[in-house]
Amino acid sequence: MFLKVVLQEIWRTSVGWDDPIEEKQFGMWMQWLKVLPEVATVEIPRCYRTATSIDSTNEVQMHIFVDASEKGFAAVVYLRFKQGDIIETALVGSKTRVAPIKFQASVIGVRLANSIAQSLSVKINRRFFWTDSSDVISWLKSDHRRYSPFVAFRVSEMLEASDVSEWQWIQTNNNVADDGTKWKRVPDMRKTSRWFHGPEFLKTSEVEWPVKIHVDNATSEELRPHLLLHIKFPEPIIDPQNFSKWTSLLRRCAYVFRFIGNVKTSSSEERTVGALTAGELVKAENYLYRLAQGSSYADELAILSNTRASKDSTLTIPKNSSIYYLCPFLDQHGVLRVRGRTSACPGVNPDAVNPIILPRNNHITRLIISHYHNKYHHQNHNTVVNELRQRYSISRLKPAYNEIRRCCQQCKNDRAQPLPPAMGDLPLPRLAAYARQFTYMGVDYFGPIMITVGRRQEKRWVLLATCLTTRAIHLQIIHNMTTDSCILGLRNVMARRGVPAVIFSDRGTNFVGASRELENAMQNLDQELLAEEFTTSHTSWSFIPPASPHMGGSWERLVRSVKANLANLKPNRTLSYEVLENMLAEVENIINSRPLTSIPLDDDQSPVLTPNHFLLGSSNGLRPWLRLTTARRRSSTVGSYLKP
Repeated sequence: MFLKVVLQEIWRTSVGWDDPIEEKQFGMWMQWLKVLPEVATVEIPRCYRTATSIDSTNEVQMHIFVDASEKGFAAVVYLRFKQGDIIETALVGSKTRVAPIKFQASVIGVRLANSIAQSLSVKINRRFFWTDSSDVISWLKSDHRRYSPFVAFRVSEMLEASDVSEWQWIQTNNNVADDGTKWKRVPDMRKTSRWFHGPEFLKTSEVEWPVKIHVDNATSEELRPHLLLHIKFPEPIIDPQNFSKWTSLLRRCAYVFRFIGNVKTSSSEERTVGALTAGELVKAENYLYRLAQGSSYADELAILSNTRASKDSTLTIPKNSSIYYLCPFLDQHGVLRVRGRTSACPGVNPDAVNPIILPRNNHITRLIISHYHNKYHHQNHNTVVNELRQRYSISRLKPAYNEIRRCCQQCKNDRAQPLPPAMGDLPLPRLAAYARQFTYMGVDYFGPIMITVGRRQEKRWVLLATCLTTRAIHLQIIHNMTTDSCILGLRNVMARRGVPAVIFSDRGTNFVGASRELENAMQNLDQELLAEEFTTSHTSWSFIPPASPHMGGSWERLVRSVKANLANLKPNRTLSYEVLENMLAEVENIINSRPLTSIPLDDDQSPVLTPNHFLLGSSNGLRPWLRLTTARRRSSTVGSYLKP
């Protein structure tokens, strides 16, 4: 620290590089040269504790001493370990700066303490900040907005990183940091120096520490010029935080003013009773406006009040005020308003000419905005903002109004969207990757479809069988909805697609979306006989629960796809059996050619996987390798003919 001060003073003398320095600085330099050899002998043990053990029950305190002088400031940190009657201290770190600002020493002390606390593995039980400046204690205990911006910002930083109760005043002779800022004598570099172990009172019990003194909360140091904030506003007669509606707060406040007026009136005939009058509501409104403005614009209100009382035009609102450019003034009720320029126009509402200034983050302002929001039935948002601007001047009104909308419970209910339930895990039949096609098969019916047989028309039904794993389908014509016909249709499916391990189907009562004729036909089927016919040691029949058609969505969705394709392929005349059989075969191939994935598995150029890949090897039934082999054979045959 001393070397920094010497170099700073030499620099201030503007001495040249080759010029000799002045006698005063030369004496300080020689004093530093005498101390320099002793610096090499300084030894600081790395271990903080030697007499106490590492135990969670032992108390560990951190003591930070700060001091500032005309030459600079310093901060030094010690750890105090206490185990029973054994107390030891250790130096942890220190920092010095060259700056003639005594408040900066406290800031450096807080920063140094937090930095050291983060690097230590030991838990700190308590912290103590010691300073011999009573102004620093006063700045911390009072409203920091009363002081200059430099002090206000540093006080805010100190209050965020420390607590006011951790700061204590200490005499200068007990302040160790004073040794780093004032060199009245040659510094003590011995191991027993108090700089390395802290002041002597740290090694005693807390009852023997310096007595705490009372420090006033107000100090004239670094006061902000022309600041009239030191005005005590009366306590509100009613707390707005206890109300959620503007009308309730306004009427309750009006009743309080009526009660106060009736108490002051001695005659019972002069007391006000009955419903609230317009004058009482206006009086309550003005009071609530003043209450909201006093919480955010106290400085401006004080300046305008003194200006109107003393008629002194020199007192003006500072330019750094948030409402300086609004040209505010106080009306006859003491309410802060914007000075407009259209007051001479007789057709303009006075509130629109001179809107009432309200702070954006005040609870009363939020109640007013919410009142207008409810007044227009939680709709017509631009109208609400326009109506508010006709009477009030609120900074950033649209974001404030949007915040009210987000917090409005009715608006939340109106905007609420039903959340889809979480999908359950897929069953085993949908995940049988290495099973043969139609090992797990779902069965469903649709129809009837009218066909021409000779000169008469007959009904036919369609049995849809789908592989639950590969999502392939098979369409089989059923001649009538009897149990025997259905058994024959299923046997035809098994003959072409193989015997399934499990057959899934729904009962006749589950055909909610089917036609009435199909429902009646399904009721004639003997479901138990079907299950008994196809239940063997290799095959089992499983019915989905009653009244749960959603569990058969795998085949219900395919029925819809088949019907949609049939509607586009079906001619105007009645079909014959052969035409219906051909149409079902084409639709079956079309459905089995549908993509199962939206993104190609290999790359963008490869085809998308379809059910036909599992059944036929390609999506359209053609085999590229066979065509390529045939082409090669033909080219070789032609080449043999061309040989001489």
